[in-house]
Amino acid sequence: MMKKQKLTFHLLPNAHLDPVWLWDWREGLTEGITTVKTVLDLMDEVPDLTFNRGEASIYRHIQRYAPDVFARILEKVQEGRWDVVGGTIVQPDSNLSSTETLCRQFEAGLEYFQRELGVRPRIAWQADSFGHPAGWPNILRSFGMEGFMFTRPQREQFTMASPLFWWKCDYQDRLLCYRQHYKWYCSQRANMPKILDITLEGASAQPYRNVSVLMGLGNHGGGPTRRNLADVAQWAQEHPEVEIVYSTMHRLFEALQAEIKGAKAKSVPEQRGEFGYCLRGCYSSVQRFKSLFRQAEAVLPVAEASQALIGSSLELPRAISLDEAWDGLLFNSFHDILPGSSIERAIDDQMAWTGGIVHQSQKALLGAMSVLAAQVDTRVPPPPDPDKPKDVPFLIWNPSPATYNGPVELEASLDYRPLWDYEGRPDELKLHVIDGRGRHLPFQRVATEHNSMPHLPWRCRVVAEVEIEGFGWKCVRLGIAETTAKPSAAKDTGTACQARRTGLPSISHPLWRLGLAKGGKLSVRHKERPFFSTLSGLRLMVVDDPWGSWGGMVEEPESYCLDTVREHWSVTASEVLESGPERSVLWTRWGGERSWCDLTFYLNRSTNWVDVRGRLLWNERSARLQLCLPSEGDARCDVPGSVIERTERGQVPVGRWFTRRNKTGDCVGVFSDNLSDADFLPRETRLTLARATRYATDVSIGATEMPWLAATDCGELKFRLALFGDDTDPENLVTKSLQAPVALPVTPGEGSLPPSGSFGTIRPASVRLLSAQAVEGGLSIRVQNRSSRKAQATFVWAGKKYSLGSLGAKEIATRRIETGRSSGLNHS
Repeated sequence: MMKKQKLTFHLLPNAHLDPVWLWDWREGLTEGITTVKTVLDLMDEVPDLTFNRGEASIYRHIQRYAPDVFARILEKVQEGRWDVVGGTIVQPDSNLSSTETLCRQFEAGLEYFQRELGVRPRIAWQADSFGHPAGWPNILRSFGMEGFMFTRPQREQFTMASPLFWWKCDYQDRLLCYRQHYKWYCSQRANMPKILDITLEGASAQPYRNVSVLMGLGNHGGGPTRRNLADVAQWAQEHPEVEIVYSTMHRLFEALQAEIKGAKAKSVPEQRGEFGYCLRGCYSSVQRFKSLFRQAEAVLPVAEASQALIGSSLELPRAISLDEAWDGLLFNSFHDILPGSSIERAIDDQMAWTGGIVHQSQKALLGAMSVLAAQVDTRVPPPPDPDKPKDVPFLIWNPSPATYNGPVELEASLDYRPLWDYEGRPDELKLHVIDGRGRHLPFQRVATEHNSMPHLPWRCRVVAEVEIEGFGWKCVRLGIAETTAKPSAAKDTGTACQARRTGLPSISHPLWRLGLAKGGKLSVRHKERPFFSTLSGLRLMVVDDPWGSWGGMVEEPESYCLDTVREHWSVTASEVLESGPERSVLWTRWGGERSWCDLTFYLNRSTNWVDVRGRLLWNERSARLQLCLPSEGDARCDVPGSVIERTERGQVPVGRWFTRRNKTGDCVGVFSDNLSDADFLPRETRLTLARATRYATDVSIGATEMPWLAATDCGELKFRLALFGDDTDPENLVTKSLQAPVALPVTPGEGSLPPSGSFGTIRPASVRLLSAQAVEGGLSIRVQNRSSRKAQATFVWAGKKYSLGSLGAKEIATRRIETGRSSGLNHS
């Protein structure tokens, strides 16, 4: 037998720094300067000492406010002793962020490192993020990452025989990954001998001769200490069988890649799927921040794409720069901000920051649509009486590449003052909705967003049925009808939404029927059959949850299998709010002793799913509210970058949707744009709506203990979800919800573009648009093939076809499209 080569321990000095956690962002970024300066001073004393540092946000802060320190970093990079790793802006939470947010982490981070430090990291690095989704290797490989190093989940939560493994992508690619023998990414001041002993024990049982040893104080910065270095030197003298070198992550992976060539390549195991879960309480802690973050995460790419796409076809001289908005979104995806594990003061700061991202995005979207509106024919005919008001024109913009068929809400003031002729009889005022070709569109008048002067018509609101091509627009006008005209696209009453006359409030639709049943329960039927596995239907309950921000710190089963019920809620009030040919709405209130929740169900004529809008007044402690959906079987879940099948219960992170089955085998699907924590029991799914833990605590606290400590999410929370069956493609639902048409009342004018049209599309439908950015001379388009098969993707723009290449299953691709225009590059 061939004798094993000598072990080489690659010591990897680092200083994990949470920019926000038990401190705020100001303290965190400032500590970056202190830590780096301290490490540089030590490197000057110890010529062979190396250092590994990621996170562009830290470098950028140092560059701006301590340029002398930044210059010293550049010197060490040139010497090969300072390794720039990770490639991201921060170390993000990779379970709760969207696919595009994670892609943008690498795109923006790598661009910064290349431009300012002259290097492009090839090794991704996540020290402390709480698990990694199945689509993580898809994302990393799409940005040229050759390796991934991480420490969570630790061995106690996720057992693997080998520290080195290949992580298989959904398509035919894979990523070399490493999780070291010692469980933590940092060292204490006095435990380096223990870390080295544990590493030697583990490495001796493995065939790989190159071994990682992370070292250095961390979490609030720090880095290697003189005591660490002295202990390493002493240990090396006592273990001459091990070669000790101060190294870098890139050198470690280069050595491993060289080592596993040839016969040893077969010894490297291959893994598929996800590497979660850990610290599961984070998937629902501080829901109010998660909801705001998801709102920003949805509107920012839409605003950016709208500026880029409209600017690529029209002159857009005053495009609003969204660079700071993206910087903010990426920073706030950090793994102690988005998971809700920071102190209250820090969370308040990040809420304010994220709210600014939403506003900046809305401002950019308004600018792009205003430019488009100025070029579209939005004229309205004069009224028969010159002293009467004109119709109000609306421009509706579809930022999605897919054609939209569905409802759009329009609300406007019909005149500059209330219509006094209809005082006391506002319902007698007749309205119309007419498109640019003069066709009357089907619509339904609904309640306005205000409740002022209900006896007087002034502002009116309607829900209208429209069709808009992908990347397209449509101009419609809302106004006072002189005569009642039959809509040109009217449907027969068999497809209408309506309230049912059953004695209890209920609404129906050709596919759905929802109504109150005896005992304060809600019945949901789909295609004339019970939608859920039991006749009791959906329900709400409060369960005890005394665990801290992270849940169980060592994954205690009782921390994620929460079965102690504090309250079962039932419907205490209900009302049919709307009933008509386009939409029916059922409002329900569910109550407990201290809290209550409104669930309002919407049935739209042209959609196959049930929209649900929730408003929760939450006043609990050491508890969580769960929406219980009777369902069974494996759960198919959307996750960042992929789709995964799950078979075991426990609080787990879900992306935008998941599906299970009812007892007859029909699909029970749930979409949500802001809820991300589900527990899949054998006969029921429990979706967490709110969690009342304490801020930044890792200990269990009972409901009546320490009442002076604020409970998270106390107050009003809003959320949205949808229920769907087999007749709905969840990917289509995601597109229609997150890239929904935007309606804007505009100034009438004669433009060169027709009242409706389209700039282009993306084919086939299985290829989802992740982002569209303006670049010099054209567009940068990022897409993902969401199907399980290869797809030949094509971007159609201004009548010209641009190939996006052949994309494997779940593959992400970024392509530059040369349109010859500098779309939206003149920022203001």
